[in-house]
Amino acid sequence: MSAHDCLERGLRTRRRPALALTGDSVCAASGLQARFSAGIEGGRIRDLRFECSACVTLIAYCQALVDTAIGQPVGEGVVSDAGELMTRVQGVPPALQDRAAIAVAAYRAAMHRAQTSEEGLQ
Repeated sequence: MSAHDCLERGLRTRRRPALALTGDSVCAASGLQARFSAGIEGGRIRDLRFECSACVTLIAYCQALVDTAIGQPVGEGVVSDAGELMTRVQGVPPALQDRAAIAVAAYRAAMHRAQTSEEGLQ
């Protein structure tokens, strides 16, 4: 998937209101931050949304996680680490690839919340 395509979709996803099950916000030393919210049904991710800083690379990485996670079981890793996300999203300059770690950490925070909440366990 290309960074440009993810960005185009991500700009729309980012504007949607958060869902009820919301993970903790992850903030990097750079000041960039991201947070995911999820809709869970039958132990699977029915919907996934994010809020993040106005950084096109971070928006693209967050959207790539949304694209990959919908329909997956809660708690199943959609990427093993930030390196895998960097590999999946093509066209990101090396100097900006550190944003993948922010997106992955925020996604994991939301999945942790889903695994430990009543809503996420149903």
